Amino acid sequence: MDISTYRPDQTTQSVSITGSDAITIIPCLIQDLESDATNLHIPALRELLNIIVDNRENKDLTSKYKINPLMNKFTGSVEKNEEYVLSTTILHVIGVRNGTDDKIILAGAATDSIIQTIFSPDEKTSKLGSKALCDLIEENEIIQHSLMTTGFISKVQYAIINNQQSSSSSSSSSQTESVTPYHVKCGLLDVLLKLITTCDDLQPTSILIPVLNELKNNKDKNLKKKSENILGLLNSKGINSASSESSREKDEQIQQLEESNGHKEELLRLKEEEIRRKDQELRIKDEELQREKRRADEAEQKIRRLEQEKEKEKQEKEKKEAELKKLNEKPIIAIHNPDPTDIEFADVDGTLKRISKKQQKSNTVSLTQVLEDGIWSFEAEFNNTQDGYCAIGIIKDSYNIQPGEHPHSNQHNFNLVTYGGKRWHSGNVFHKQNSLQGNLPYSDNQTLKLECDSEKGTLIFFVDGKQQPVYISGIKEKVRFIVYMYYAGSSCQIRSLKKLAAPTSGHVASEQAVQW
Repeated sequence: MDISTYRPDQTTQSVSITGSDAITIIPCLIQDLESDATNLHIPALRELLNIIVDNRENKDLTSKYKINPLMNKFTGSVEKNEEYVLSTTILHVIGVRNGTDDKIILAGAATDSIIQTIFSPDEKTSKLGSKALCDLIEENEIIQHSLMTTGFISKVQYAIINNQQSSSSSSSSSQTESVTPYHVKCGLLDVLLKLITTCDDLQPTSILIPVLNELKNNKDKNLKKKSENILGLLNSKGINSASSESSREKDEQIQQLEESNGHKEELLRLKEEEIRRKDQELRIKDEELQREKRRADEAEQKIRRLEQEKEKEKQEKEKKEAELKKLNEKPIIAIHNPDPTDIEFADVDGTLKRISKKQQKSNTVSLTQVLEDGIWSFEAEFNNTQDGYCAIGIIKDSYNIQPGEHPHSNQHNFNLVTYGGKRWHSGNVFHKQNSLQGNLPYSDNQTLKLECDSEKGTLIFFVDGKQQPVYISGIKEKVRFIVYMYYAGSSCQIRSLKKLAAPTSGHVASEQAVQW
């Protein structure tokens, strides 16, 4: 039997899990739910339901951990097992808590479970459901309007049609599952009668008239009487197939006339706005001409001085670009391969390089280029790392990690810095056994850039071109760039390794320095 990655002790099972505890536990639960071991699913779903219920203030949990798509694995089967019950309950809590404040929609969420109870094959349970819904209808106008407009009428129609289809082919045993039980029909008709006697707008019920007319001819006296009572009430309030259609056509004609008049008024309003806009544009153009004249006089005085400065800057720039071009043309992208049986280093297209893993174990690969002067930029992209189980960073030039060793084991972490992916500590920066949050957790197919400034002694991280707030300072020795991967099939594509003429980094909000 497979064992869950989440093992709460006996003292914590009865305590609400909130905050940082939930952030630690949820990834383990997700791993259990994604597992093929079915014995892990129900405990994980129960614990996830408890966490979602307890963390009502933390609405980001759902989107951060992609709870809704994960539940599709269990709700998509539409089989009434424990996994289906727990997963639909989780989605119900998320939907009600994070969804709309519209009272009609919220009322639908309240009545859905009661309607499910009415459809129960157990007659006693079904009758309790129909009585509870009738009581709600009598007490609450919002419930009345919600039932009339958000699908209950269609469910009644479905139940009656299902029963009629099943009765016409009762000789086939395969039709048993589609038959609507007699007590369910009676309960639905009772609720419908209560709804008709309490609600003002009965127009949506017109779709039931054909099936109620057929049900009126049913041999069962109880069903016949209920359908006749409902049809009589509907007819007394002017709801029938012909009158409903005529009323609908009149409403559509009125709506068309109102839309036509509204369109004419809108055209007049637009013309008036166009006239005002043109007058304003003329004033703005006149003012702009005056400003342009003044600018021209001022610009003429600056042109000669700027031309001299630009020429000087151009010469300096061309000189630096020539030096960098010459440097970047050298084949400087190479690695120290700690484990050739696992690590493969290949040329992609003459410019790009790829580091690939063949085995499932830890390995840290360093580039041969020593960073000891100037500003160095290292740009890479991970692939197939199991949603970001990888890291990137720097290591002392005098230090090496043996094959198969984790970069945080032993004393390694005192000699290197790592910036982890999404599944590798959620984007934290690690150094000297300390972990600092703040940077974006990255995953596959994202462009990562490290910018190491030997003069300032800093290491800046970028994700998809965006500078991250947590960085390293105080680097006063030779270092090299490193890449860490674990899973077989993972790869890191080196997009570039180059020396820069000037830094591309600056200051960002909430920046934090980690001392080397």
